[in-house]
Amino acid sequence: MNKGRRWVICCKATPVIMTNKICLLLLIIILGSVFRLYRFADFPVQLNHDEITQLYDAISVAQTGKDIYGNFLPLIFESVHDFKPPFYTYTTALTYFLLGNKEYIIRIPGLLFSIGIIPLVFFFVNKIFRNPKIALLAAFVTAITPFEIFFARKSFENGAGIFFMLLGFSSLLQYLEDKKISRWLYLGIVAISVAMYTYFSHAVIIPLLVFLFGYIFREELITKSYRKLIFPVILGVFLVFPLFLIILLNPGSRYRSTTVFVTQDVLLGERLGDIQKAEVGATVFREKTVIDYIFNRYLEQFSPDYLFLNGLDLTNQGPIGSGPLLLIQIPFVFLGFVFLFRRIEARFRNFVLGWIAIGALPSALTFEPHSPHRIIMVFTMLNIISAAGMYWFLEILLRQRGVRGLIKTGVVCLLAIAFFLNIVYFLHMYFVNFPYEKSQNIHYPFKQAALFAWSKYNDFDQIVFDPLYGQSAPVVGTAAHYYFAYYGNYPPGLLQEEYRIGTKEREVLFDKFSIRKVEWPKDQGLKNTLIIASPWTLPINSINTEKILKTFYFYDGQPAFYAVKLE
Repeated sequence: MNKGRRWVICCKATPVIMTNKICLLLLIIILGSVFRLYRFADFPVQLNHDEITQLYDAISVAQTGKDIYGNFLPLIFESVHDFKPPFYTYTTALTYFLLGNKEYIIRIPGLLFSIGIIPLVFFFVNKIFRNPKIALLAAFVTAITPFEIFFARKSFENGAGIFFMLLGFSSLLQYLEDKKISRWLYLGIVAISVAMYTYFSHAVIIPLLVFLFGYIFREELITKSYRKLIFPVILGVFLVFPLFLIILLNPGSRYRSTTVFVTQDVLLGERLGDIQKAEVGATVFREKTVIDYIFNRYLEQFSPDYLFLNGLDLTNQGPIGSGPLLLIQIPFVFLGFVFLFRRIEARFRNFVLGWIAIGALPSALTFEPHSPHRIIMVFTMLNIISAAGMYWFLEILLRQRGVRGLIKTGVVCLLAIAFFLNIVYFLHMYFVNFPYEKSQNIHYPFKQAALFAWSKYNDFDQIVFDPLYGQSAPVVGTAAHYYFAYYGNYPPGLLQEEYRIGTKEREVLFDKFSIRKVEWPKDQGLKNTLIIASPWTLPINSINTEKILKTFYFYDGQPAFYAVKLE
């Protein structure tokens, strides 16, 4: 009788427990949405280089079926010779159809995928760790972690890739639990195939992960149900075959791979240049140098300073910035790895470790010392591991019989306060320090310069803009023609006809706009011309102040550009 009563109570309690977990997950999703939506249209303070190019190309495709260079429904967008994958641009085109022409529509797909990642982390972790409490903690950490918030608030295709990766592998893990339901297998294959289209590095990384998954779970996948794999695998090959044709045959994808490869690193280039001068054994020594450099860079991706202190590059103030992960997560990441080896089944542990090891490859193979946008899949898994560490810490703490309840409560409260302070510090860095200290990173004030130029459109025969600018050092903003076209409401179809390369250095021409290097000794003799250029180009102290129509400032108040009239 007692056993039957306990069974009935257990059955009645189970739906209540599940309802509580779903309610907690919904609250976590709402919390994550608040962090991502607060002043969403205002921060970052301006559309950056990548956002403006994808936005205008999306509008161009939506209106004409072509990008600004006249390519019909391209599978790679040339942009400004950085050749972007098509997924995010076409997704933004759909958003344009639904919401119309607004600046923030370029960020909406990334925002939605970022919010969607929160519940997918819950389901993925529940499959790997078999523990809904760890899954809830992982969803919570995903909702509040700096890199998740930072990349959610800007247009970024890698977030979509993580979304589909989590959906795909969660579906495959669900299929392994219940092979009677084949739709999980098909959903997994389709989601993983879509993820490969979102970001170029995913086209290489995801097949490696799929191979690793297949090897680790080979017994469940092949021995017991290999016949069920035939059609889904054929479907997957069919879906990704066009992508590999693009990668192998399109010169744009090859150009992008060459320009971002590690050999473009300045320091490595100097070393290789010195090696090239030595005739004996130069080839062998060159290859060894490149491999050593890649290996060291690979290890640098796991530097605590990078992960927890300044990896997001929000400030110029050295190590007191913000890393992709919160500083308070350091001990929990360590505990999480210990937990992984002590409490998690080997096959699931190996998949998690393989995810991290493979995910760090793109950033290690590129010319930038650190590329947080290329290693997000690693940050995602480190977040999950830190959640496991938090769970284990709390489990050990609450099990201690010799420790008073008040002390346990105090420790939990201190932990909550530490998380709160870490989050507040990151938000301060993001909303205050980042726009002031890193204006040039978001191409501020290109928008203001473009709007002013259009306001003077009828007053001049020619408008020249030099995109060389910078707060501390000069850089070239190569997407300037996109800013001028978008903020002038210039019809994409007309730009396709007008766009041309000029004869002067870095010159792009359309309508009466010439975007190029300004050579003041020659250009000061131009007539009825408006020149907008930076202090790096113009000898501003020697120019008559009456000729300076307007000064454009970085967010911190430094002069960024001057508008000078030549009569």
